[in-house]
Formats: sequence, C-alpha cells, structure tokens
Amino acid sequence: MKKLIIIGAGGYSKSVLDSVDKNKIQMTGFIDEFSNKKEHMGYSVLCNKFADLKNPKDYVYFIAVGNNINRKRWYDLLKSHNLEIINVIDNSAIVSPNAELSKEGSIFVGKRAIINSGAKIGYNCIINTGALVEHGCFVGNHVNVSTYSILNGDVKVQDGSFIGSSSVSIGQIEIGQWATVGAGAVVIRNVESNTTVAGVPAKIIKSVRGGG
Repeated sequence: MKKLIIIGAGGYSKSVLDSVDKNKIQMTGFIDEFSNKKEHMGYSVLCNKFADLKNPKDYVYFIAVGNNINRKRWYDLLKSHNLEIINVIDNSAIVSPNAELSKEGSIFVGKRAIINSGAKIGYNCIINTGALVEHGCFVGNHVNVSTYSILNGDVKVQDGSFIGSSSVSIGQIEIGQWATVGAGAVVIRNVESNTTVAGVPAKIIKSVRGGG
C-alpha cells in the first residue's frame, strides 16, 4: 500500500483527506510550511520544509494548497525530485469514462463534482465540491474550479486561473491564463489573461500586464 503525504494542513486538506481511498492509500502525515501544529486531523505534521523530510522517495504526495501560485510552486518542487504525485477523486464524484484527466497528478475532484464527456483536465487542478465541468471543456494546469461553479459546454480555462464559487461561464468561451472569475459571476464573453472579472454579467475589475 502506498504511503501518502499531503502538502498543506489547512482547510482544503480536510476535504482531500476525506476523499482519499484509504483502502488503497495509507495516510502518513502532512508537510505545512506555515503550521506550528504537531498534528492535523489525527495525523502528524511531519515538518515545515520539504528539505527536512527524510527518505522522500518512500512516499507519494498530494498538494492540498488552495492558492494556485503556491500550489504550482510545490508541484514543480516535487516533480524536480521525480516524486510520485497522485490524484484524489471522491467516490461521490461523477467522471465520464470519456473525460480525460491528466496522469501527472494532484487533481482533486470533490464531493458530487461532475466532469462530463469529452472534458480534459490538466494536472494540479481543483474541481471542488459540486462543481460542473460540462462536455468538451478544457481545463489547463494549476486551475481552481471552486465549489458549485459551472463551466458550460466547450469552455476553455487556461493555466493558473481561478473560477469562483457559484459562478457560471456560458458555453464556448475562453478564460485566459491566471485570470480570476469572482464568486457568483456570470461570464458571457472571453476573459483575457491576468484579468479579474466579477458581477452579472461579468465585467473587468482588474487587469495586470504580465501577471501570473
């Protein structure tokens, strides 16, 4: 049985731990660079820095860090050490057999999330509780599709973007790299990279050149 270390001992890690298939994976503990706790959810906080972990190749990993930039940083670090990063899919989630999830790891599909036929999900992504990724959608790497958000058919979400809770993106639009869609927004047109949109319908409230 593979032994798991979860990166991050905050709120997101609670959902991840709840969804881990404990018949196949043995939970070992956490690494959290900001925590002073010795224990989280009944498991040890092993260390604050990856460099302090002994025998790192003895484990598999999942990155339970909500911030997309920090999650990418951890992903790149683990990959640079050629370590195995797993996906965690809750047993209540519905994932079409005709959907494609990256095998490069750290995809979380939460409770009652739905990924429909023809959708493609990149690595190091969060498809959170109750989120809907409709047919033919493309979700890039390091993306967070938040709770109860909806991506209608054939939406493209590029790397690093954040899709806020209960937002709706109509079909056949594109959300650029490292963009942010505010909670509850209704997105009816393309969103440029490094841009924040919010409201109904969604409008630009912030744009940063060269961000991400």
